[in-house]
Amino acid sequence: MKGKGLIKGLGITLKHFFEKEITEQYPEVMPKLPERYRGSLQFDADKCIACNICVNNCPNDVLTLETVKDEKSKKKKLLSYSIDLQYCMFCNLCVEGCPANCLSFDKNFELSKFNRDDIKIVYTRPEGLDDDNEANDAKAEADDDKQQKQIDAMSKALAKNPQKILAKVLDAEEDVNILSDLVQKDEKVAGKMAELIIKDKEKAAKVAAGFVKKEKKNIAAQTEPGKEENDV
Repeated sequence: MKGKGLIKGLGITLKHFFEKEITEQYPEVMPKLPERYRGSLQFDADKCIACNICVNNCPNDVLTLETVKDEKSKKKKLLSYSIDLQYCMFCNLCVEGCPANCLSFDKNFELSKFNRDDIKIVYTRPEGLDDDNEANDAKAEADDDKQQKQIDAMSKALAKNPQKILAKVLDAEEDVNILSDLVQKDEKVAGKMAELIIKDKEKAAKVAAGFVKKEKKNIAAQTEPGKEENDV
């Protein structure tokens, strides 16, 4: 039928012609944007690992970054990161490819600038960030050393007086005696219990109960060799 497309188009026009007009009072009232709206591209320099994946993913060469090699760690660290939004087509490839989640889109759509050069956003590495990271690494290393010393001290205490230590994680005296004998015979069990008692007492109690239950089965199997076969 000739003119079918024209009639269909006029039908859509007439449908919208009689609808109530919706006027948004912008800029006094900001519009309600969808949850996944892509406005301005944001960058978190603290999270960036300078992997260059976002730069390689960008089809319009919007992103550029400068890096330098750290003399101590031999890893690349970020010096500056540039986003030239005038060429961005908001495809989200950079955000999806970023392994550190340091790129994201906000809902800011007012991106126009008086000068063209101002459209380009340049992020520089915050001063003192390396010092903070080194301080945090040193603190974490000190905490690990302190915890390891506590575990070593607990291992010595278990070897010297296991009943006294294990009574804190087990209630029954019989279970304490069984695990004490096991700890003295097996260094791996002793090391595991010492580590858990320092790191997580609740988990230590559960693991201790598991060791006791398994040891009771072994003792029963040794005293009554035919019991397990008859049960099966």
